[in-house]
Amino acid sequence: MVSSSSMSAPLMVTVSGVRGIANVSLTPELVKVFVASFIKYLESKHPTADKLIVLGRDSRISGLDFEKLTIATITSLGWDVQVLGICPTPTVQFMVPKLNATGGLVITSSHNPAEWNGLKFVDMDGLFVTAENCETIFSIYRSQTAESSFPILIKDPEKHGTASNYDQAMQEHIDAVTSLEYVHVDQIKAAHFKVAIDTINGAGSLYIPALLEALGVEVVGELNTDPTGMFSHIPEPVPQNLTDLCQLVKSIESDFGIAVDPDADRLVIINEKGEPIGEEYTLALCVDFFLSEKTRRGPVVKNLSTSRVIDDICRKYHCACYSSAVGEANVAAMMERVNAVIGGEGNGGIMLPDVHVGRDSLVGLALILEHFSRFRQSRSTDPAPPALSDLVGSLPHYDIIKDKISLSEQTTPEQIKIVLQRVEEEWKKKIEEERAKADNEELKALWNVNDVDGIRIDTPDWWVHLRMSNTEPIVRIIAEAPTRVKAREQCTFFARYFSIPSD
Repeated sequence: MVSSSSMSAPLMVTVSGVRGIANVSLTPELVKVFVASFIKYLESKHPTADKLIVLGRDSRISGLDFEKLTIATITSLGWDVQVLGICPTPTVQFMVPKLNATGGLVITSSHNPAEWNGLKFVDMDGLFVTAENCETIFSIYRSQTAESSFPILIKDPEKHGTASNYDQAMQEHIDAVTSLEYVHVDQIKAAHFKVAIDTINGAGSLYIPALLEALGVEVVGELNTDPTGMFSHIPEPVPQNLTDLCQLVKSIESDFGIAVDPDADRLVIINEKGEPIGEEYTLALCVDFFLSEKTRRGPVVKNLSTSRVIDDICRKYHCACYSSAVGEANVAAMMERVNAVIGGEGNGGIMLPDVHVGRDSLVGLALILEHFSRFRQSRSTDPAPPALSDLVGSLPHYDIIKDKISLSEQTTPEQIKIVLQRVEEEWKKKIEEERAKADNEELKALWNVNDVDGIRIDTPDWWVHLRMSNTEPIVRIIAEAPTRVKAREQCTFFARYFSIPSD
């Protein structure tokens, strides 16, 4: 939801945490209250646990001041803090259970522009706080702001908690990835991969090169690899923002390119031709690799905005595929519920319980390198080593288009709900008519309307998902079909529903 009356300076308070324009809609006072609300939540949920928080941040310029404020707030409430400094969001998630902490905080706004910042809340198990528990935190926040009942800080400095820097997190995270029994470091080294990288001057700027070095992968081209927080392009790792990396991959003839977002939980791959393979195919490659081994097979979870290619891969390996609401916390909750072996989101987020149940670009990169090295080994008699595009080409092909509609100052969430209700009513009727014509259950199952998170409409030829974003004041329209033209048709058609007249 949007908790601000101004779309030009929104405050997003959702299952994805809190995000806003640093020092505008997300003020230092609000940071303090949200942090204190999280501490109150942890104290009520885990009353006997150690009062220890793991804290990390991405490289945004506002991050250092917010980090100091967060440390001061936590310690003044009598809690200790292990400070990781600039690090990927998944590193905080990984370290919470490893350090026996009661929770974790990440100061980041993920893929949002540089002027944004935010908070992500990690529970004792290393998973993001669930949607239900997020509402508990936000209720505490609302009660404090309404009643001016900010938690009483401990005035006696001797009773304050302590803050300590923890410098081993990067190595421990990388070790956990490279020590996976199905990641064969020697085999990856033997492939002599050469790559180009763009880490957007974010939290992955230290971690991605270090992982590649550990795996024996040569970095032959670098863009934006200083963690300065000065983003040289729009930070979301989608094709239109990665043109420089695409050109670099092609010009230096690297095997492929690697891009991450500012907090390095999302991974995007560029093939040897300088073409983005698509965020959806990051997850597809990882799922295909993981399920290819019989002993690893089991349930897979994706979100409702993720490509059908995951369903196809699961069907190929006779594994159940579940779809959750969008948002890592929602995917993680369902993964825990169905005991999934792997999961993720079609935005380049890979979630592997063998390391931790959170989107992790380091995990995704290691799995793709392992998959690619095995693919090359299996075709060692070919006249030339197969390229990454050959590996991607072995998977089912779909075209997906991800559009968004920016909301005006006058547009309310209630108006969007009315539009979505109209779509649901119209299309449920159409879908029921088509299901009645189907002559078998398998075909009937391809016609569906799902209202778990916005509205997703499935037909045999295409699907579309309409929903309010968790991270920006926009409506997302995502459509997928066998061709880009067909996918574009659906985006254009359904966008017309949101032509909301202003008062």
